[in-house]
Amino acid sequence: MNLQKLSEFTLQIFQSIFSIIKIVFLSKYFTKLRNKNLVNKDCVILANGPCLKKDLDNNYDFIINHVKFCVNFFALSEEYEKLKPNYYVIAAPEFWLKKTTDFFKEQKNKLINCLISKTNWELNLLIPFQAKNSSFLNELKKNSNIKVIHYNNTPIEGLQFIINYLFNLNLGMPRPHNVLIPAIFLALNIGFKKIYIFGADHSWHEEIKVDELNKATVNHEHFYDKSEIRMPMYKLDGKEYHIHDIFRKLHYAFKGYFILRSYADFLNAKIYNASSKSYIDAFERIKLS
Repeated sequence: MNLQKLSEFTLQIFQSIFSIIKIVFLSKYFTKLRNKNLVNKDCVILANGPCLKKDLDNNYDFIINHVKFCVNFFALSEEYEKLKPNYYVIAAPEFWLKKTTDFFKEQKNKLINCLISKTNWELNLLIPFQAKNSSFLNELKKNSNIKVIHYNNTPIEGLQFIINYLFNLNLGMPRPHNVLIPAIFLALNIGFKKIYIFGADHSWHEEIKVDELNKATVNHEHFYDKSEIRMPMYKLDGKEYHIHDIFRKLHYAFKGYFILRSYADFLNAKIYNASSKSYIDAFERIKLS
């Protein structure tokens, strides 16, 4: 074993131990996600990237006939009521934290109103335990069709065979730096064996700009937006991301997909990226039309 491999192995051991410590203090035990009625079935996950518009046009019949996951602000779109997704995944702490940006607060209030007024079918809302008793969930209780399911979002890293075991116990997941990571993870642990992803452009790096005042901005455009949404990225403490923060965040997101691919192999499951445009290189690309 050369020095680099020894260093990586030592780091993974440390990460495994630290992950277990985090689980002891942060995770809830005996979390159940598996649905016996859905085990070994297929599902689709709808990310909100700009290419989802094209993906829906080209694959509508396929998508409508599968169990559907959607994420974040999907309910703001007209497609929400047409597709009637089965699962809705929320991951960002800004949804339940009291302090957030004015823009996010406005969007969150719009989402609450849309979920309450539009959801006339049974919807499983997947959201971390930290959101329990939050004003966000208390508002959604006004609609009895929305069933809340909590999950552990504790970041787990380390030796793959150890984290696979911890993943399978629903004690944590790969770092949830993008909502697609928990969406895929939760679909795997519910029991789906084939997962098809649409709308996952993940092309933010194409849209990063740094102005003459060194302010880094990114285009946050989604498939339902009519124009680009250019603004800084913000940390939980309200400070703006610098360029190195943005690329570090992207690093953890893209790395997380490779961890999920290994976990899918462990479960004998398969993840397909059916997005018409995507920079995710961890999953097999597929064209359904």
